[in-house]
Parts: sequence; structure tokens; C-alpha cells
Amino acid sequence: MKTFYKNFLLVHVLVVVMLFITWWAGESIKTQSGPLAAIYYVLHIFPGSVIFILITFEWIVRNQGKLTRTQGMPLHLWINRNLHRAYYLILLALPLTGILVFFDFVGARPFYQIHSALFDLLMFLVAINLMSMAIGWIKESQR
Repeated sequence: MKTFYKNFLLVHVLVVVMLFITWWAGESIKTQSGPLAAIYYVLHIFPGSVIFILITFEWIVRNQGKLTRTQGMPLHLWINRNLHRAYYLILLALPLTGILVFFDFVGARPFYQIHSALFDLLMFLVAINLMSMAIGWIKESQR
């Protein structure tokens, strides 16, 4: 495997691990109290903040205008580009809704519901992306 693809894969695996830790700690916060809850808050907020900073940097540095499908571009790559834009938007919104959860004094907890729904949407889009890329790789390998 070429070095570029190894690094590319490593970055994606690290992001998925960080998202998993953030999710796991966030779910654990709901069932804990006392000093253990503080550790879960750190494990939820720190990786989430790192992801937010990296996504903000990626958003600013990358040219987001290149989302049109050029002639000859495989469909799965075009889908991948558009899904990544959706990831960026969701990953920028998640910390903001997470902050609002602290001020969520309404009984129905609408900010928590929005925060949770955004993460579920993110995971759904990741699954679509993985399927799209797998189908594209299969089609390319059959050529």
C-alpha cells in the first residue's frame, strides 16, 4: 500500500476513534455522578474540541467550491465530497449545540435532542459514505 493511502487511512481511523470516545463518554455522562462524571465530561469535551478545531481548520483551508461533479469523476467520489461537506457542517454544529445543552432547562430538553440527532445523522452519513466508497472500489477493481 502506498504511503499516501496508509496516512489517509490512518487519519480516518483516528477520527473515527475520537468520535467513538466522544460518543461513549457522552453516553456515560448520563448515568454517572460525582468525580467519575467529571472524567467523562473531559473525555467528551476534549476530543470533541479537537475535532471541532481540526474541522474548522479543514473548512477554512480547503476550497469548498469544488463540489461540482466534473466529467469523468466517478459517482462515489462525488458523493464522498458532498458527504464530507455535510460532515463539516454537522461537526461545526455539534459543539455549539453541546454548549446549549448546559442551558437546557426545559423539561423536553430540546438542545439535547438536537445534539443527539445531529450525531445520529453524522453516523448515518458515515455509513452511506462507507457503502458508496465500497461500491466504487468494487466497480473499479472489476475493470
